[in-house]
Amino acid sequence: MLLQGTDLQILTQPLLRFDMRSSVLDWLGIILKRDLIIAFRRSSTYITPLVFFLIVITFFPLALGPQESLLSSLAPGVIWIAALLASLLAVESIFSEDFRDGSLDDFFVSLEPSFILVFAKVMVHWLITGLPILIASSLAAIILYLPLESFVPMILSLLLGTSFMSLLGALGAALSLGKSAILSAIIVLPFSIPTLLMGTSVVTFSLNNQDYSGFLMMMGAMLAIGIPMLCLLTVEALLLNYD
Repeated sequence: MLLQGTDLQILTQPLLRFDMRSSVLDWLGIILKRDLIIAFRRSSTYITPLVFFLIVITFFPLALGPQESLLSSLAPGVIWIAALLASLLAVESIFSEDFRDGSLDDFFVSLEPSFILVFAKVMVHWLITGLPILIASSLAAIILYLPLESFVPMILSLLLGTSFMSLLGALGAALSLGKSAILSAIIVLPFSIPTLLMGTSVVTFSLNNQDYSGFLMMMGAMLAIGIPMLCLLTVEALLLNYD
């Protein structure tokens, strides 16, 4: 059994109010556990982005033919565009369910820090979209004849980039809460261009045996700055729905 006893209450109740004595880490763990269980019970939440990513990747060899040199040169851009678009498929669901069932209302009237809610939601989104894409990217690299020495740079760039995309996705989901699902993707896409360019450059530079560490450091800096800044902006965007 996955859950026993009182653990079942996590699925059947909205985000509960907890005593002030509960630590921040306990609160973070509770939200993560609750949202991951719900996400994995709805298989489409994590299967759809993964299948979309693999379909986009396989279309290119089918359309362009099995020309190794051509596919290898296109691989960085193809993998990154597919990863970016796939990560946007589950953006709308980050806060929508909690908004509909009143969980967000319960949370904001409690004394728990709102930053923790947003950070936990971002982590869950990355675990159900970014992590599967990260794993599937190795298969995508093989399909597109990406050299073995470019695998590690690709994985590192996707690790940083998909994490940042989850932060952007949470902000877009908060701004479009209760509105059209496509609106969140429209909000996020323009701000994802720097991540796309740097992530593609990492893989391209590794293909050409050039130093790509500068791009990875910039992506790491963006993620380090984005975690506090974008989480706080997302909290403010969520509060706009309660004015």
